[in-house]
Amino acid sequence: MISKKAKKGQEQPNCYHDPERLLKTYRDVRWNLKLSMEHHRQDFELEYGMSITEYLDDIYAAGAEFTGTKLEHHANSMKRTAEMLKLIDTAAHLIRDNNNEGETFYWILYYTYFSPLKMKSVEEIIERVQMHIPYITRDTYYRYRRKAIKTFASVLWGFTTKGETSFLDEFV
Repeated sequence: MISKKAKKGQEQPNCYHDPERLLKTYRDVRWNLKLSMEHHRQDFELEYGMSITEYLDDIYAAGAEFTGTKLEHHANSMKRTAEMLKLIDTAAHLIRDNNNEGETFYWILYYTYFSPLKMKSVEEIIERVQMHIPYITRDTYYRYRRKAIKTFASVLWGFTTKGETSFLDEFV
């Protein structure tokens, strides 16, 4: 985890390099994004009598813009969240496809953090992982989970050091 003070004395949020904290929020963020998108779609259709896509097509065809509107704010917010989720998904799949222990790491991360339904216990996670990787004990699960999170962090932070990270504070 990075310190609160950056090298040049600027405040830095602690969340940026806490991969476990980020992973723990993943399921809830994905669910909230789906709910938010559906909520905005329904509100928009009730208010305007057409889909957002039809509305935007009409606006662009007329040469108008929706810059500075509430619609733009919501669209940008959902876009940033979706981009972060995509980075996380991409990191997980890169690990699965390219790391020597990637398949094990992937299934441990999936059932611990990514699956739509949260497992009730470590035993349930281990049982699910064993469908893909046999002979995982409780101790092995914890050892691999630590290694998987460390590997995930190195891949994800490698992505974010090459691009914009301001959306991370909003995500976490």
